[in-house]
Amino acid sequence: MTATPKSTTNQRTIWIAIITLTIFVASFLVWSSARSANSMTAAASTDQSFTQAPPGAKVKLVLEITESTPDGLIRGKLLDKQTEKLYSRTTTAVTAHSSDSTKIVMGKSSDIHPAAVIHITGAVKNDHTVDAEQIVILTGYVEIK
Repeated sequence: MTATPKSTTNQRTIWIAIITLTIFVASFLVWSSARSANSMTAAASTDQSFTQAPPGAKVKLVLEITESTPDGLIRGKLLDKQTEKLYSRTTTAVTAHSSDSTKIVMGKSSDIHPAAVIHITGAVKNDHTVDAEQIVILTGYVEIK
C-alpha cells in the first residue's frame, strides 16, 4: 500500500500543528516562569530597595537588632553593605517575625538579642514587615561603621 498525496499532506499538516502547539506551550511556560521569577527577586540590602519591595517579594536584609522578644518579634535598623565584612548604619527601621520553622544559621536563638547583627532572608508581608525564613547570625563576623 502506498500513501496517496492527500494522506501525506494531511499527515504533514498534523505534524506541523503538533510541533507548533508544542513550541507555543513551551514558550508560554518559559515566559510565565520568567515573569514569576522577576516578581520574586531578592531586594538588595539598601533602604530604598527594601522600602519599595512589594508584598510577597523575597528580601535579604542585614540588621542591627534594637529589640527582640521571646515570641519571635525582631526590630532593628537596616545595615548597608560596604564590603563583605563592613556595614554602615541606616535610619530604616525593619520589623521581622521569626517562628519555630525559621532556620537559624551560625548560631542559636539566644544569639538574637539587642546589638546583635543578623542576616534575614524572608518575604515582605502586606504591613511591610518581614516573615523570616532564615536568620544568619553575623555578630563577631562583621563590623559596623
